[in-house]
Amino acid sequence: MGFLPVPTDDELSADAAAARNRFSDEHPGPLSTLDRALLNNITVFESYARWFDVKDQLEALVGERAVTLFSLALSRAVQAPYPTAFFEEALRDGGDDPVNPQVTEAEGLLLEWGRAVGADPSRVPDELVSRVEATFKPATRAVLAGYAGLMFAVCVFSLIAQLEPEPPSS
Repeated sequence: MGFLPVPTDDELSADAAAARNRFSDEHPGPLSTLDRALLNNITVFESYARWFDVKDQLEALVGERAVTLFSLALSRAVQAPYPTAFFEEALRDGGDDPVNPQVTEAEGLLLEWGRAVGADPSRVPDELVSRVEATFKPATRAVLAGYAGLMFAVCVFSLIAQLEPEPPSS
């Protein structure tokens, strides 16, 4: 077992079950191990659930695949096995090779920026920052930066909680 318990539906408090139900109404499908670990505290769970809203906004701006690639690059750089495995599986499910994906110029830039942000967000090279600024409008960069911060938080939470990657769903 990891640092945090991963409660089953039967183990959830009434408040946690209600939070799970509200979340499931907006995001159908089974809860992930990460979601269940977050349910140990409703405020924490609901705060992290906003990640989905920011992810949806970012996908509308740059595309779902680009967000997945960016998330994978950041997760790998942070060395967070749980989210890394999640995004690798998402790419495989989409028919992509998570180790050597064929990318557009913008996707390649997001991969590079994700690696740099995940490695050390305070030391992203100026040249890379300039390329991101030249490629994406300020409103898009605001969502990118916000999503990167949330993605970083998810990685850190998964490491602290000692979450093991879920087995592939295939």
